[in-house]
Parts: sequence; C-alpha cells; structure tokens
Amino acid sequence: MKKNLRLLTVTLSLLLCCMVPRLAMGQSHLLKGVVVDSQGEPLPGVSVIIQGTSLGVTTATDGSFSLSLKGESNVLVLSFIGFDKKTVQVKSETTIRITLQESKAELKEVVVVGYGSQKKSEVTGAISSIKNKEFKDQPVSNLAASVEGKLSGVNVTQPSGTPGAGLLVSIRGAQNPLYVVDGVPMESESNSSLGTSYNLTGQSVGSGQNISSISDINPDDIESIEILKDASKAIYGSRAANGVVLITTKRGKAGQTVLDFNMNVGAQSVEKKIPFLNSQQFYNLTNTAIKNDIWIYQNDLATNNPNPHFALSDMQAAGIVDANGKAIPNPAAPYYDLKSHINTNWEDAIFRTAPVADYEISARGGTDKTKFFVGGSYYDQDGIIINNYYRRYNVRANIDNQATDKLSFGLNTSASYSDDKRSFNDNTYTGVVTNALGASPLMPVYSSPGVYADFTQYQAYWLSDNPVKSAKEINAHTYTNRFISSLFAEYKIMKDLKFKSTWSIDYNDVSDNQFFSALTVDAQAVGGKLLLGESKTLTWLNENTFNYQHQFGKSNLTLLAGYSQQQSKLELSQGGGEGFPAIGGVQNINNAATPIVVIIPYPLVYDALRSFISRANYSYDEKYLLSFIMRADGSSKFAPGHQWGYFPSASLGWNISNENFLKDNKSINSLKLRASYGLSGDQDNVPSYQDYAYWGAAKYNGDAGFVPYNILGPAPLTWQTNKTFNIGTDFELFNHFINGSIEYFISDETKLLNQEQIPGTTGFQWAYANSGKIEDKGLEIQLSTNNIKTRDFTWTSSFNISFLKNTIKSLAVDNQYISSYNDQSPTNILKVGQPVGTFIGVRFAGVDPANGDALYYAADGTKERADQVNFTRDATVIGNARPKFFGGFTNEFKYKQFDALVSTQFSYGSKVFNLIRTTYESLGWSSGSTPSGAYLGGVYANNDTRVLGAWSHPGQVTNIPRPSFLLQNYFPNSDEFLENGSFLKIRTVNIGYTISKTKYFNSIRFYLQAENLLTVSNYIGFDPEVSSTGGANAATAGIDYAAYPPARTFSLGVDVKF
Repeated sequence: MKKNLRLLTVTLSLLLCCMVPRLAMGQSHLLKGVVVDSQGEPLPGVSVIIQGTSLGVTTATDGSFSLSLKGESNVLVLSFIGFDKKTVQVKSETTIRITLQESKAELKEVVVVGYGSQKKSEVTGAISSIKNKEFKDQPVSNLAASVEGKLSGVNVTQPSGTPGAGLLVSIRGAQNPLYVVDGVPMESESNSSLGTSYNLTGQSVGSGQNISSISDINPDDIESIEILKDASKAIYGSRAANGVVLITTKRGKAGQTVLDFNMNVGAQSVEKKIPFLNSQQFYNLTNTAIKNDIWIYQNDLATNNPNPHFALSDMQAAGIVDANGKAIPNPAAPYYDLKSHINTNWEDAIFRTAPVADYEISARGGTDKTKFFVGGSYYDQDGIIINNYYRRYNVRANIDNQATDKLSFGLNTSASYSDDKRSFNDNTYTGVVTNALGASPLMPVYSSPGVYADFTQYQAYWLSDNPVKSAKEINAHTYTNRFISSLFAEYKIMKDLKFKSTWSIDYNDVSDNQFFSALTVDAQAVGGKLLLGESKTLTWLNENTFNYQHQFGKSNLTLLAGYSQQQSKLELSQGGGEGFPAIGGVQNINNAATPIVVIIPYPLVYDALRSFISRANYSYDEKYLLSFIMRADGSSKFAPGHQWGYFPSASLGWNISNENFLKDNKSINSLKLRASYGLSGDQDNVPSYQDYAYWGAAKYNGDAGFVPYNILGPAPLTWQTNKTFNIGTDFELFNHFINGSIEYFISDETKLLNQEQIPGTTGFQWAYANSGKIEDKGLEIQLSTNNIKTRDFTWTSSFNISFLKNTIKSLAVDNQYISSYNDQSPTNILKVGQPVGTFIGVRFAGVDPANGDALYYAADGTKERADQVNFTRDATVIGNARPKFFGGFTNEFKYKQFDALVSTQFSYGSKVFNLIRTTYESLGWSSGSTPSGAYLGGVYANNDTRVLGAWSHPGQVTNIPRPSFLLQNYFPNSDEFLENGSFLKIRTVNIGYTISKTKYFNSIRFYLQAENLLTVSNYIGFDPEVSSTGGANAATAGIDYAAYPPARTFSLGVDVKF
C-alpha cells in the first residue's frame, strides 16, 4: 500500500514538473511601455505589433501603450512614419521604454501621386513635397503661404496684401494650377461676380482685387502638399497644363483621442511707407517748378533753341508772368494756405495697426475599425487699411471605417463661411491707396467735425475722392459659403485587386454686396447706389477605379484603370439700385428709389467632363522603374468631333544605389536617375459654349431684344497641348548628411487657347482660336542638410533655387500691344522671341545736365524730350516681369525644449513697372494737357521726397528731371519707371518653447512669430512682389498701380495637446 502510494506520489510529481513549464508558457502578463524619440519626446500613434501575430496597439498621445503578452519571450515590431522600424525582444519585463530613431532615408517617404501613393524611392516623376511638420504652428490664411520659398520650381508671391486675397502660385512659370483636395479637383478661381475696379464714370475697367477660393481651406487641416510638375501630371489630363497641387488633409489614427487647441493673436502694420513731401515742401515744389519754367524759357531764348519748350503766351495764360514777361512773385501763394498749419500724412490716415487672430481646435483618434479627424477654426484678420477685414469659419470631418476585412468606407467633409469686407484697391482709380498717394498734405481729412474735406477744393488734381471717405463710405462685402464633400467605398475583390468608387460635390456660393454712399464721387449723382452679384457653382464628380498590385519574384507591378464623370453648373445674377435715404444707414435693395437691371450674357452655364484613366507602374528588384500613364478627356466645351483629348506619358527610373557596386558605399546612401516625357492639356482658358454662335437678351432705347454674344472662330477649337520632357536625380549623400534633387526640363505649350483678332465687319473684335507656341525650360535644385544632431541640439537646413526661361515661339499675330488698363497706353507686348510678360515702352536716356530735360531714345537712336516722343514710333522692349531665378533658404533649430525656424525667400532679375510713380513723381506738373492750360490752383499730385534731389542747376548730374509746372517733364510709358524687382525677404521667423506632458496636458508649445520681417530691395514702391492686376494674367503681371501693400505681422501663440 505504502509502496503504491509512493509510486503515485512520484508519478504525480513528474507530471507536475512536466506541466508547470507548459502552464507557465500559457500564462500571460501585462507589459506597459512608452515610446519616445531620440530627444526623449513621447511619440503618439506608433504601431506596436507582436511579431508573427496580428495583435497590437497604437501608442497614446503620451507615447504610452499596454499589451498583454503570452509566453516567456516575445518580439515587438514598432513602426511609425518618419522613423526607422524597430524590433524589440521582451521576456519577463513588465515595463519598458523604447527609443525610435528618425529615418534619415529621405527616399523611404511615401508621397501622393494622384489616384494613389508611392514610396519616394519608386517615384519616376518630378514631384515636390512638403509635410505638415514643416509649416505647422505658422499662422497663415492661405495654404499657398505654407510653401513660399520652400519648393523648387514653385514660385509663390503676394501680389496684394488684401486680407483674404489670393497668393500667386506659379509652377515652372505657369500660373493657376489645378488643386486637388483629398482626391477632389477643386474650383479654385476667383468666383466673385463683381470687381473692385471702376473708372470715374462707374464703368468696370478690371477685376480689381483677386478673391482666392483656395482661402476657403484651413491650412492647419493639411497633412501634406505634393506638387506634380512634369509628365506625372498627365494623370489629370486636360486640367494639368499648369501643374497640379495635391492636398491631403489630416486623418484619424487608432488609439487614444488626441485633442489639440491652437490659438495665436497678433498685430499687423504696413511693412514700408513711401515718404511724401510735407505742406511746406509741397508748396516749395510748385514754386520751384514755376521758377524753372521761367528759367527754361529764358534759356531757350539765350541759346536760340530751335525747339523751344513753350511760348511766352503760355506763361502769361498760366499767370506766372505778367504782360511784360516779368515773373509774378509767388503766384501760387494764394492757393496754398500754409497758415492753416494743416500737414496731413495720408498714409497715416489710411493705414493702421490691425489685429489678427486664429483659433483652431481638433480631435483625432479612433479604433482599428473606425478612425476620425474633426476640427474647427475661426480666422479673424483686420486689414492694415481702415474699414477692411476678413473673417473665416471652417469645420472639417474625415472618417474612415473598416466595415469588414474586404470592405471599407470613408467620408471627407468640409464647410466654410467667410465675410470679406473689401477695400477698393488694386487695379482701380478710385482706390483708397491710389488716392492717398498724391493727395495734398494741405487737405485735412475732415473740413469740420463729421464732414469730409472736399478734394476738389485743394491742390492735387490727381484725386478722384477723399481717401478716407472712400475707405469708410464704400461698404463692399463678399460672402462665401463653401461645402466640399466626398464619400468613398473600397472593396478588396481578391488579394491583389481593389475597386474604389468615390462620389464628390463642391458647392460654392459667392455673394457680393457693394454699397456706395451718396457722399462718394461714385454715387453722389444718383443719391447712393447698391450693386449686387451672386455666383453659385455646383460640381459633382464620380470616380471609379480598379487597382491591381502584385509582386512576383523581384518584380512589382501596379495597375490603375478608371472612369470618371463630372458636371458643373454655374448660375450668375446681378442687380442693384440707386437713390437711398441720406440718413439711417439704409443699404437694402428694397429701399432703392430706382432699380438697376443687369443683363448677363450667360446666366446659367453647364459644363461636363468624362474621362478614362490608366496607369502602370513596374519595378524590378527596386532598381529599375517604369511608369506609363494614359488619360482621355471628353469636354463639352468643344464642338463634336473635337471633344476628346488624349494625354499619355512615360517615365523611367534607375536606383543606382541599389546596384552591387554602390550598395555598401558610405558616401552615396541613395541615388536615383529619372526621365519622363508626357502630354497634358488646358481647357480652363475657354469660356463655355464657344462652339456655338448664339444670341442673348439685351435692351436698346428701353426696348427688349436680342444681340449676338458670340461668333465662331476661323476653325473649331481643340485642346491646348503641353509637352514636357524632364530629367532628374534624387540623392542622399555622406551618411544621410545631405539629400535633395536636381531637375532639368523643357516644356512646349502648343495650340494655345486665346483670343485672335478677326475682321471688324463681323461685329466682333476677337474670337477664340488655337494658335501660338510657348517654350519653358529650366533647372531646379532642392537640397536639405542635417547639419548637427545631438541629444540636446539639432540644426537642419533646406535650400532651393530655380532658373527658368520663357520664350514665345510663334503667335497668330505678332507684336500684340496689351494695356494693363483698358483706358491707358500699352504697357506690355506679345512678341515672338520674347517671354510672356514683356514690357513695352520708350527707353530713358537720362537727364540733360545742361537744362534738366528728361531725355528719351528715339527709334533712330537720337535723344529727344518727353514732349517730342512718338510712342508708336519709339516704343521698344524694355524688360519683363519674370525673374531669372528664385528660391528660398530655411533653417530649423532645436535645443532641448526650444525650437526656432527662419525662412527666407529670394527672387532676382524681374522688372516691375511702377506705373503709380508717374503720379507721385510728377515734379510739380500742373496736369494741364497743354502749357497754356495750366492753372495755379494746384498741381497733378503731391510727390515723394525723392524729388528733393531733382535737377536744380546747370551741370548737375542726377536721374531726376527738372520740376516743371507747365510741362510734363517725363514720359510715363518709359523705363524711367521700370524698376528692378529683385528682393531678399526674411519671410518667417518662428521661436517656440515646448513643455512636455504634465498632469493636465500631453504637451504645450508657446511660440512667437514674425511674418514679412524684412525685405531687402531697391524698389521705390511699397513692395516688389505687388501686382495691381493680380498677376493671374501673365501677360500683364508686374504692374504696380498702388496695390494694397503687404503687412508685417508679429504674433504670439500657444498649442495645447490633451
């Protein structure tokens, strides 16, 4: 019995010994950890997976995670975008701290390429990319400001400082690119139906300020921006001629919800003022001009000048000499009341220090099944000109749901509302700045309390109204409601094949309301007027794509095939009224005494586009890369038989660094060569229904009727085609110390869509036609360096420079003169062999030291006075608005919790036609059309202080001519007023301090920022970037006619993550 008991005990003991390890192996324990970067900062959103399983978690906002492990030994795999993947073995530990290293391999990044994404190492096209981390916490109102001076081949300029105004984005010299937000092509042009540019009779003479619909997007919602510059843009076919800007907004991540609140407040002021003459100097200039005229008359007699400047009778008619030809002492004195001690600085009267604020809140998180990002923002910017502001409200929701292993859904929705209280400036005669530059300093703002001074009673004839009155008594608003939404579903048909269908809408309602008080010159004759306009655009888009990706051996093949259909509907309406009560502030159309009926040629417009899309990408052994794209677009804008355009492209790449002979090279970490050639098109230059000759409603002598609105061109319109060849290289060198790319390209724009002159017997001046060819070629260099990287201090730099050359190769009509303003002499010319944006004018030959005459070169090379110039005979090419090269240089520093960014931008070789300078450097001219028409009561305009250095005595060498009261001693359309537009700008300085996780928040960053801190330039006007015409028309870019100047901004902000 005892023997049996002992045997049983031994057996049970052996069984227990065998079972204990197995029980131990089956037991689980909880591992808690935290993931940080090399600086010890927590990393949220890191994927932590148990190797060999699908079990895993994502780190929370403080970098923490907890994971249940089974067995004695497990291997964790950690991955996070921008960091090297890491594996960690875990045994019995219950807590762990893991450090991830930032990936130095630039070519491992993933970039969006249109209808998909690729690893940068596999991209064969010229694509510039910028991530959110490179522009976050930099308060800007327009997303284009995020890339200013940061990407090669992309020139972003600020043609106007108007709040809410668009920035000018030029990709390889081509303006107005296509914007695609989360895969949805976006209506990006200015849809304001009313301009802010009118002449003295109230007729529209231009668009005025450009209202950018891209401003509807909150820049803080953006995750990344990619720009397609070469044949890669062919995937967007007919709309890609000017380049494609792909915008990816933020999406949710699995893990704990991250709340983010970011706010900043600041103050803005005009970056630069133009110094003007005070009241005494203004009077002295007039007196000097009169004395000079008497002297030049006497000098003409003494030298027997065969071409005297004017006659004695002219001076007598003007009242500066008596009947005997003797000078009348101080003839202008009765008209200049210096005893009033009025000395108005009109720039101080219209400019102000203005507040700006931005408030943003967002939440980001989700589970393995459902992820979300939601956010809202409010942007509030007062203009640096009085009575001018921009307000914008944004909300966004991006949701992704993995319904099953094969089916997923997603919804992207954004809505915005903005109120743009517009200031009449840029491209207008009645603008606030336009009138302030040249207003008499002897004129007060108010002649008595609450009563505006009457500008006609003072000494500057240039004015069209009191500048402050224009600012306060013109109440112009542009209200914009924008809604963009896309719903998509993706189904995994088999392992390598997916189908995706997307439905999108873009609704844009732009409403204009412009009220002109009866006090203004614009509306005093009609007792006040109200102009109304509305533009409603609804675009729907359906895209269906198949995506096949298969790897076999060392080969990787990705195929894309799809079909899309799109329709846009545009509704336009205008109206208004005249005659409003003088008191009570009534500005409603129902209170107008007389309605204004406006007939719009095409109030309802439909456009449609159908497309077939295909792309094939092939790589072998990650060394040899091929890509083919074909897109076919059918547009309703063209006549039957001409509606379809075909846009193929091909590109190849060679990852040389993956070859055996370079694989272990420590100096060359990555090296890739690329080449591409492809076609893209442009249909946006063509208005709708140009394939029809049609009539529209009109009135004649009050009777309703019809008039012809369109005439067919000499041949049916077809697609403009852009052919682009590009070779480039991507590289990382010297143990990842430096990375970058170099590109060389040639692009030909053929079959240009433009207006061609036709015989006047048709009743029309122009008709649309395909004609002309333009060539662009250039070199682009983009570099980034990791200068210093230690535990406490890092310093990185990025530099880019682009050299571009634009040449007109052929035109249907050569030597076309173009006026930037339709009631002025030509300022530009389209000429074969010259770039688009070439200026036309007379060449300035300097100032005659003997008598101070402004001299100009005649066509035969001889010199002549301003009053002898024949513009038609003497005009020639004098320069162009395009820079020879441009770029930027950015440095980022981090020391422990401190960080700093300094971003600069430069441009060299462009010219600016400072047309407004012909007003404020008029040298005491009376504005009389003839010498005898001069009137002592005033002069054309007040002048800047530069004229104090004008010619004053024989033998003096100066480039500022002799002041003259009777004569316009300068010729406006000459290179005397063509200036060097080169500049170097310290665009952004941002300094921050971050506090890591505490009991109440995960992190908090305080920051100071300066925008437009410093501009180094020889430009006389406000800023060399300005373009009064908005710059959207490349043919008339670079004209400064008192554009709204840019602001220098200082702001303080805080970014808190919970």
